[in-house]
This record gives sequence, C-alpha cells and structure tokens, in this order.
Amino acid sequence: MKLPKRSSLTMRDVGLHAGVSPITVSRVLANHGSVTTETREAVLRAVSELGYVPDYTARALSRRGSKLVALMLPNIANSVFAETVHGINDVLNGAGFSLIIAHSGYDAQREEELLRGLLGYRPDAVILTGFSHTRATRTMLRKAGMPVVETWNVGPEPMDVAVGFSNFKAGLEMTRYLIAKGHTRLAYRGGIQTDNERTRAREEGFRQALAEANLPATEEWIGSAPMELESGAELAREFQAMPPGKKRPQAIFIASDMIAAGFVLEAAQLGIRVPQDVAIAGFDDTPLGRAIRPRLTTVNVRQREIGRKAGELALRRVRGETIEHPVHDVGFEIVPRESA
Repeated sequence: MKLPKRSSLTMRDVGLHAGVSPITVSRVLANHGSVTTETREAVLRAVSELGYVPDYTARALSRRGSKLVALMLPNIANSVFAETVHGINDVLNGAGFSLIIAHSGYDAQREEELLRGLLGYRPDAVILTGFSHTRATRTMLRKAGMPVVETWNVGPEPMDVAVGFSNFKAGLEMTRYLIAKGHTRLAYRGGIQTDNERTRAREEGFRQALAEANLPATEEWIGSAPMELESGAELAREFQAMPPGKKRPQAIFIASDMIAAGFVLEAAQLGIRVPQDVAIAGFDDTPLGRAIRPRLTTVNVRQREIGRKAGELALRRVRGETIEHPVHDVGFEIVPRESA
C-alpha cells in the first residue's frame, strides 16, 4: 500500500484555522501562560482537526530550542525506571518540554551509538542513568555543550550535575540490617556488573558490612544475574540443591526486587519457607515486591523523586543557571517487611 504524503502544515495554517496569529499558536504549543483559555481551546481544536504535528527539528535549527530532553535508560521494562520517567515528565510537561527515550540494555557502547542519533534531534538537555559511559560519550556530550544530568547514583565528579543516592551505602545498610537480625551466613546476588557501577557499589557495601561484623564473605554465595524473575527462580533452585545446615546461607541480599520476587515465587513451589528457611531482602521497593507474599523487605530508593529532581536540574541548566551544588543525594530507606 502506498503511503500518504507527509503533511506540510505549518503554524500559519493552524493559526488561520483557529483565527489567531502563528505566534499565538506557538505560545499555546509551548504551554505559555499568557494565552486565554478560550484562545488555547481554539488552537488545540484546530491542531486536532488539521492533524498538525510540530516540527521540532525546525524549531531547534531556528535557535529557539527544541523543547526536547533526551533520556537514556538501561532497561525500559523495569518498573523502577518507569517511576523515574513519570517524575521527569511531572516537571517537563508543565514547562512545555517533551522526552525522547532510548534504552541501552546496560551496554555503554550501545548507549554511545544511541546518543549519537539522539543528539541529531538537537535536544536541549540529556539525562543519563548512572556514571558508566564510554570516553567517546563523554567527549561527544562535552563538545555538544548541552546540560547533562546523571541519575541513580552520586559521585564526586559528574559530567555536569547528578541526582541519586549512594548505592554503596544502600548495600551497606541493608546488609547491616540482616546482620542485626542475627544472620551470620549471608549470600548476595546482584545485577550484571558490566557497564553498571551501581550494582558493583551495592556488592561493595555488602562486603564492607560483613568485614565490619567480622563475618566471612563466602565467594560461592556471591554472584550476579540478569534482573529478571527467572534469575530469582534459578537462585531458589540453587538454594534447594545446597546441603541443609551450615552449608546454606541464612539470608540472601538480592539487589533487585525483580530477582528477589522470582526467588520468593519459586520458593513457594519448592517448599522453601521464607523467611523461616532463608530470609530474603530485595532492592528498589517495587509494586511487585509489595504484592507477593511474604512481602519483600527492601530498599526504597525514591525513584520518582530522582526523576522530578532530574527534570528540575535539566530545566535550570537549560535556562543557563549555575548549580552551586552539582550532586544531589535524595537518600534511601530500608523498608522492613515479612521476607526478612
């Protein structure tokens, strides 16, 4: 089937249809406050009736800004990042900005390739996840001269500004919590660590807490896996295959609610009692972790707040503001529930 010709409608056409000037159309589409409700409704009705789509590329080339913010996520299927997106949108939509989103699959090289394409849309700012970027990505963003917000971690030297929490401290505090519950044989399962400094930091926090308590880090009980339900199910089967007694961990800190939920669900099928046979702690405080039984003890990392703050920082930098404190730590919270 032959595709229809692309529309060549302009703001002038929308203005003629609505009985207003092109500049008024522009103000309505930019969510500018200096337009009456009646005029706004007339313009939006004309946009709908004509099927008009703004040409963001043309707007960027006119040096008025694209009103676009590029967001790079490692995984669009993970609900924790969905909350961050909602937080960013809460801020950007009210300011007339839109998001363009890509996901790297936890691959820094893929992130570099995708960003090269996204920058072609002339976004006004870029929001990234974490600090694990290629040297070429850092060079490309520096030369582009646009605001960059790194999220989900805090560190001493962000590219521009950063908002998140200390993954190391979160791993440390959750492990301390499990030790305080009387557990001395602890295991750890985190996400894949390639191009993901956040999950590496959580494991480092786990190891630090063990060292503080003079407890051994049993290497065969420490590992990583994709952040999927099946990874947790596989871990439950591994646990069941271990000899009972001292050759089994008393508690497992799983630095992903998705993996932890997979363990709990599979454990119920295998007859493993949580927390009586093994205590399970997760990370992220997801709806899934709150819905399963027993509910997951976990780390709440304030995903939506990270998004809102990232959106605010991006807008402030787009407006040319200097950020006095470039690193913003939103903190985290240990959430005790029935699984540990």
